[in-house]
Amino acid sequence: MRRRDLLIAGAAAFAGLSTAAGQGPVRASGPGATRGIPIVHITDLYHPPQDPDDHIDLATLVALEEFDLRGVILDATRKFLIPSPEGFDIRREPGFAPVIQLGSILGRTIPVAAVPTQPWAHPGDTMADRPRPEQAGVRLLLDILAECPDKVIVSVVGSARVLAAAYNRNPELLRARIRYVLLNAGSTGGTKREWNVGLDPEAYGDLWRSGLPIRWYPCATERGAFNPDHERGTYWKTSHAAIFRDLSPSLRAWFSYAFDADDRGDIIGALENEARPASWDHILSEQRNMWATASLVMAAGRVLAQTSQGWRFVPRTSAGGQRIWTWRLDPIRAGVNESAQVQWRVVEKEGNAFLFGRERGSEYAGAMAEALCGLLSMLPAVAAQY
Repeated sequence: MRRRDLLIAGAAAFAGLSTAAGQGPVRASGPGATRGIPIVHITDLYHPPQDPDDHIDLATLVALEEFDLRGVILDATRKFLIPSPEGFDIRREPGFAPVIQLGSILGRTIPVAAVPTQPWAHPGDTMADRPRPEQAGVRLLLDILAECPDKVIVSVVGSARVLAAAYNRNPELLRARIRYVLLNAGSTGGTKREWNVGLDPEAYGDLWRSGLPIRWYPCATERGAFNPDHERGTYWKTSHAAIFRDLSPSLRAWFSYAFDADDRGDIIGALENEARPASWDHILSEQRNMWATASLVMAAGRVLAQTSQGWRFVPRTSAGGQRIWTWRLDPIRAGVNESAQVQWRVVEKEGNAFLFGRERGSEYAGAMAEALCGLLSMLPAVAAQY
């Protein structure tokens, strides 16, 4: 058995789960009643990280107590799983380890599965011909939608591969059971293909043509993916020092394991070790580009408000009398061309999607960082709801 399979099988057994390594999703024992807004998170999460913002997004999601996280689907692409020169740079694993570790920290099971690693072969692809181990992510998504008593939000912070393939297999189920798609991908304009779209352009185009309800949070504007002051821009930049300042010891160990590219196999035991001071200081010195935060916070029904403790993500109903950094979702009419570029226009009503918009200003990144720091400091205490 390979080290990756040992890691998955051993960690799953520790967490009280049942899985055949590489053959199926790590599943909860039954659907159960929802404990909040049911959500599935599709993420290009790896170990070591390809981009560490994916770890931060996952931590953000579980810290928002309004959500009932029903599953994590790992949107792994082959070029990031093999070293160069054939691959992108270094060898990585799909992010089973960080998901299982986070479940251990929270004291709960997080169902997790991986998806096909190669882009679509053609428009309308169901990916049903891919190897059996790569079918688990599509099956997990379909099972969650079929079993959950409430409609489900699907958060996408990677490619559209698994969501569009699931739609092509069972469009009636997805139309009936998806509340809406939080789509963190694409560009508001320009000819440059945004990163997440580039992972699987055919799937991205098919998702837009599906007619599923989309709340669109573009990762790029016509000026690129790193535009900090754009009305439609989701991008903001911060330092790890600003957002990790008040983390619990277990969450520091979680981030340290990821960012240090730790390859020890006892992934649960690794959480019991304090991050080495020199290593943690190096992690805190790094900068981080962020995109998906607003989508998760808005879906939870929270706003960015300036409170007596500083900027915080607070429930909309509790924000009276406080300064709020305004953001919104505007109805749009949108279509997608053969190059996977979305053309859109704002309409007063009867749009086929909603597009993110926000108040501009140089203080936005600082406000977001302060609020995210406050939110992450609540972990793992937020796990009490489970």
